[in-house]
Amino acid sequence: MSVTAKVKVYKSPGWAGSDDVRMDFSADYGEGKNKEWASATPVINITMYVKPEVAEKFESGASYTLTFEPEQ
Repeated sequence: MSVTAKVKVYKSPGWAGSDDVRMDFSADYGEGKNKEWASATPVINITMYVKPEVAEKFESGASYTLTFEPEQ
């Protein structure tokens, strides 16, 4: 069983003095996304600090599908 969440990502500079990039993921409210699991306005907030080469794989302001799967 898995659950998916539609999220948007926004990038900003990471910790002072590091090359890290802060990536903030929040619910994507457009076009009824997340309706299958949200009984009201969906809320999700995830923050990651990643290396620049990881951040390059994401476009700031773009939508992504986040999948939650049980660990086997």
